[in-house]
Amino acid sequence: MSDPLLSVVVPTCRGAERIVETLRSLAQQTLSADLFEVVVVLNGPRDDTPARLADVRRAYPALRLRSIRVPEVGASHARNAGIAAAAGAHLTFVDDDDWVSPTFLQALVDGIEEGVVPLAMVADVVTDTAEPVAEYDNYINRRISVHAGKQVPGEVLNTALGFVAAKLVPTALARSARFDADLRSGEDVVYWFDLFNRAPFLFRVVETSTDAAYHRSIRVGSLSRQMASYDFSVSQRLEVIERLAAREVSHPAAEKVRLKMVTAQTDLINGYLRETRDEHRRAIEEIRDRGLERVIPYDVLNAGLARDLAICYAFPPYADTSALVAARRIRRRGEIVDVVSHSMRAIRGKDASGQMIAQEFIGEQLQIPGKPGAFNWRRIERFVEAGLEQIRTWEQTKGHYRSVYSRTMWPASHVLAALYKARRPATTWIAEFSDPQLWDSLGQRRSSVAVPGPLLDELTAALEAVGVEIDAEVSIAELVELVAYALADEIVFTNENQREVMLGYLGDAELATRVRGLSTVSEHPTLEPNFYHLETVDYALDPRVMNLAYFGVFYQTRGLDEVLEALGQLTPEQRGVVRLHVFTVQPEELTAAAHAAGLGDVIIANPYVSYLAALNLATRMDVLLINDASTVGLHARNPYLPSKWADYAGSGTDVWAIVEPGSVLSTKKSRYQSRIGDVDAARAQLVAMIEDHL
Repeated sequence: MSDPLLSVVVPTCRGAERIVETLRSLAQQTLSADLFEVVVVLNGPRDDTPARLADVRRAYPALRLRSIRVPEVGASHARNAGIAAAAGAHLTFVDDDDWVSPTFLQALVDGIEEGVVPLAMVADVVTDTAEPVAEYDNYINRRISVHAGKQVPGEVLNTALGFVAAKLVPTALARSARFDADLRSGEDVVYWFDLFNRAPFLFRVVETSTDAAYHRSIRVGSLSRQMASYDFSVSQRLEVIERLAAREVSHPAAEKVRLKMVTAQTDLINGYLRETRDEHRRAIEEIRDRGLERVIPYDVLNAGLARDLAICYAFPPYADTSALVAARRIRRRGEIVDVVSHSMRAIRGKDASGQMIAQEFIGEQLQIPGKPGAFNWRRIERFVEAGLEQIRTWEQTKGHYRSVYSRTMWPASHVLAALYKARRPATTWIAEFSDPQLWDSLGQRRSSVAVPGPLLDELTAALEAVGVEIDAEVSIAELVELVAYALADEIVFTNENQREVMLGYLGDAELATRVRGLSTVSEHPTLEPNFYHLETVDYALDPRVMNLAYFGVFYQTRGLDEVLEALGQLTPEQRGVVRLHVFTVQPEELTAAAHAAGLGDVIIANPYVSYLAALNLATRMDVLLINDASTVGLHARNPYLPSKWADYAGSGTDVWAIVEPGSVLSTKKSRYQSRIGDVDAARAQLVAMIEDHL
């Protein structure tokens, strides 16, 4: 007999009770029997399947039916063997518990064209009920039926790549990939991605008809009816994603398909987690263990899961210190949160790397548009109004949030959180202060006032209800501190000095006692070691010199004057083996100042780098420089702890701290330390660094 036009591969394992119906549907095809063959691949324990095949041969002698046996158990082994044995120029797969309509094969053959994969509709049939009914209204047909009779790019109809059947593929293409026998499920997804990746094709959707459909049996025990479990719904989905992520993509269309497939698998995980929220952290740990942090679409993974709220005016993706600290807090806490933030586009650049910090624990996120403003009451009102509107929408499906976390420097965060707490007394409010609100960094009292209106009235009433009265013309800064002190369930200060300074100027002794009782001191979180190597920076460092680095901006109260002067006092030989790498805004100004001081060959000024790049660079330097803000004459004690300390602490690199006596930074175990303004001490520390590192 001549080679057939197409081969139908039927893998079977213990299929004696099912396969006859499958083969009967193939024998009754309108397509001429001499144009196709049926290759049954037996695997698994031996049963009566060979006898059933003999029965079919006697009943349908025209059917070109042959069988092979493979010793390995599993549908992947069977399909791979069937592909290898196929004699037809094209092939399709039919499972041993499924069947096809009479014109199924003819409809596929009519669609044969180079670069085209014919695709038929799929009917789901629940067979373990009293009266099986074919259901044509399913997610597959809803997506493909609108394209009936048309050719559609594979990346557009990626749904059709997510299952093995109902398609006709050239045998040569089918042999260019193999079903992954190590996958316990989802092997069809990876296989069809591999085919598309090798040769992008179009789908031709056959005219929709119940006479040209693939009937997919859905029975207890089949993959489509598996009981939800962590292993099947999470681990096995991540195995599929891991395989997809490891593939080298050959063209943009395949990249689109891969992204859609990863999203689809992640959506299945989300469906499981919606029912078992306690498994979320376990899933996150497995994602980390598999190295898939940059692969998983967390907006899909976490959709609908958040029961907690975070109000952070500044939040990634913006390059803002407060935003990065808030993200680290959320990561440290480990609970999924919906986030209300504000666009910082007008004043901050974007740093996409910062999004990786908390992405595992972000559900929905609203970024309120507009120009940001710190102590501008009208802008605070607009933020609160927009934030409340979105929160109400989220609550329609989730109910009230269990907790709300808010963080200032940007005061609007606490204002919105306070209003939410006033309206939802059962919600736990966690309020964090990065720095004192009432005083700016120069020690000047902030005087911008809250404007009378509904927002101020409601906050005033909430304060009065707990015995706290405010002046008619209360400043925004004072109001923000008072609402947190009076209404929050937990208050977080970043260091003990900050708490003492802020409570020291609070005139209400009873309120101060309350704050001391429910407040905690928690320094900025340090990220895990792997974050320091997520981004590798191509930045040249001379190993023959001592490389010192500073990351950050300069303020009136925080500069490098004593460092520059100390560098100038080094001997020419000492200066020749020191390089100070500064990553800051306006590096051109620093370069000019360095040349003016005769240090142009010592100081290398660079623009800001991304957060992850800075972490990576920190691990490669010999010494990292950090300095206190000067508060002499402003506060009785220094209330600030630079957030860079947390980043430096995790780098494994020596640190030089230039400190104010009594500051929190002065108590840290830095290898090198000198006082602000002490040039002689700074020079001595530089000499010690040279001796230690060269």
